[in-house]
Amino acid sequence: MELTTSAELLDSLRAVSVDTARNAYVPYSGFLVGAAASTPGGDIYRGCNIENASFGMTLCAEASLIGSLVAHGGKGIEVICCRTADGTFLAPCGRCRQMIMEIGGPDCLVDLGNELVPIRTLLPHAFTGRDMNVETS
Repeated sequence: MELTTSAELLDSLRAVSVDTARNAYVPYSGFLVGAAASTPGGDIYRGCNIENASFGMTLCAEASLIGSLVAHGGKGIEVICCRTADGTFLAPCGRCRQMIMEIGGPDCLVDLGNELVPIRTLLPHAFTGRDMNVETS
């Protein structure tokens, strides 16, 4: 199966992630990060990082996006992009890779700046519902 997305959609997601990064709440680091993703139905969701004085509670842009998607009844992610406010590409951290795998599935495409790769490539041997004898949708 060929994993692709249109250049127009990818450009749009990249622009939305940069725009959303400008809304990040980052009073400690000043590191503005935004994420944008498209669903199988064509909806676009966005998220930004949200820092907290208790750094362990800081929320990554991808986690913020996934929270919004779930809260609004969205189903699945086909493509996800993560950028800084100046447009610099960022790869998802390990925690976010796990969340992307859970919500997007193994074929969810992750923008790595110069290529799109399925999340299963970034998170091989992922822990999933199958490991708990549960199938998720």
